Amino acid sequence: LARAGAGAPHGASSRIALAMSVEDPPASGSSIHLVSWNVAGWQTTVDRIRRFKGGLPGFFERHHVDIFCAQETKVTTKQLAEDAGKFGAETPGFESFWACNDGSAAQRQGLNGVATWARQGSVLRADAAPLGDPELDKEGRCVFTDHGPFVLFNVYVPNSSGGARLPYKMRFLAALRRAMDNARASGKAVILAGDLNMKSRAADCYWSFLDIEMRVLRDLLTQSDAAHLPSEARLEAEALAKAWPCIAEALRQRQDRAFELKRNGQTSQRWGVFVTATSGEEVRLGPPLEEEGHAQQSFRFDGCGMEQDGTLVSGAAAADAAYLLRRPGVMSIGDLAECARRIAGVEIERKAQMALVGRLGKLPQAPSVTEWFEGVMQRDGMVDSFAAFHAAAEERFTCWDQYKNNRFINAGGRIDYILVDKPFFERHARRGPDLVTHGQAPPESAAAALRAATLGGVSEPAAFNGGGIPKLEDVEYYCQFRDAPGTGLLYTPPQLSDHIPVCLMVGGVDMPPCAAPSAAAQRDAATKKCQPHRAAKRISDFFARKAPAPADAPPAKRPALGSA
Repeated sequence: LARAGAGAPHGASSRIALAMSVEDPPASGSSIHLVSWNVAGWQTTVDRIRRFKGGLPGFFERHHVDIFCAQETKVTTKQLAEDAGKFGAETPGFESFWACNDGSAAQRQGLNGVATWARQGSVLRADAAPLGDPELDKEGRCVFTDHGPFVLFNVYVPNSSGGARLPYKMRFLAALRRAMDNARASGKAVILAGDLNMKSRAADCYWSFLDIEMRVLRDLLTQSDAAHLPSEARLEAEALAKAWPCIAEALRQRQDRAFELKRNGQTSQRWGVFVTATSGEEVRLGPPLEEEGHAQQSFRFDGCGMEQDGTLVSGAAAADAAYLLRRPGVMSIGDLAECARRIAGVEIERKAQMALVGRLGKLPQAPSVTEWFEGVMQRDGMVDSFAAFHAAAEERFTCWDQYKNNRFINAGGRIDYILVDKPFFERHARRGPDLVTHGQAPPESAAAALRAATLGGVSEPAAFNGGGIPKLEDVEYYCQFRDAPGTGLLYTPPQLSDHIPVCLMVGGVDMPPCAAPSAAAQRDAATKKCQPHRAAKRISDFFARKAPAPADAPPAKRPALGSA
């Protein structure tokens, strides 16, 4: 057996250890490898995959895929109906089910979108509007599939957009939770997969992005607990606390304004946060920003909240707003260190910053979002599959800011998850191989995580003088594939998306017999609506001869689902 479940989050039972066998397959039933990935535009991703041998079928085969969940597909119903092949909607051996944004919701046509591919005949029914609210469903953020013993919600949770869409996001999350509860009430186990646009633990966030509350820091320095800080960190924290009143006053007098940026002989307009340092010199905080709104949201410390109508509330009144975004006196440790250095001339070294966030660091997200995640885990009894099997893993992220080349220093976040109802997880989840290392470092170390993020150093960052990410070549493309499936992360090349996939391996699942192809015609209206490409095909088949079956279907890697 692999490591027992000690340290598994949210009180996971020690019986999780029974599901951690790497070597022993289940005595009977099907094994299923589920892969979930925010593709950041499916057409671009699949076009790049097709440049390599095997195309999309080969990609699925090499990743041992049985179920594939894609988020942010950015595909419309019309596009699928007009050219299913372009999007791999009818990949040999698989069926696909789509939820699209066709422009009838608050966001413009073609944004968002989710799709689930599953082994042919393994889906009993599907629904592209499972939340029961047209305003939520029409954004194309959730598709539901019923696989017999379990149901799967493939989701792309709304981004808070700096707080402006937080009320909408919380409505979406509440409806999603109700839909999952309803599925459980019908006797089904629930799996939730996708880009949740939130983080569960401080370990899911790069250390310099974690928040520090100055009031808590000052309290710590007056207590005996401060003695547990390294002496250098304590001295630098004391200097920061002493300089904070000057820093806060400078930030209150800030100016957010445009300026000209000259780079490589070109001039462009950018936005910045400008303050007056204690020396009297005007300084800019942070990097050049492309939008005024980004500047306005940077280096804020006075607290902010959001009303239901999207009105931003700042200062002390934020505590009484419908949603609290950030408490007063809170800032990321990275921003605090920059303010201390640029405004007050106080240096907070990296080692001290890491010591402080190790004691005081909090996730930089709205408390209501954190509470929702805690409720799903604690009250609803779901298990974070990655954290359960890799609880001690350091800096294993799923998304990075590609415009800043952050993947190449592994400064990212884990916002993509596969959550599983605890009883189903304990019976069926399998750990599989260790996390990818691309070297000799221990799999759970930060050094191994950095090597994995860069595909062992094969991936190269984009040049800041233009040209974008280097072209994807064979050696980099084939680095992503592993010999065996498991539960964890799949390190795809950065040219395919700014996210990487997450994966779950389950075994011993008693799947129903696969439905015959003719059964598709008998499906309910909701399922048919998830397959606009099939509806278009049925209409065209009425006027034309049936096309011959594709001859280039790849050989099945394992028996079809439902076989012993």
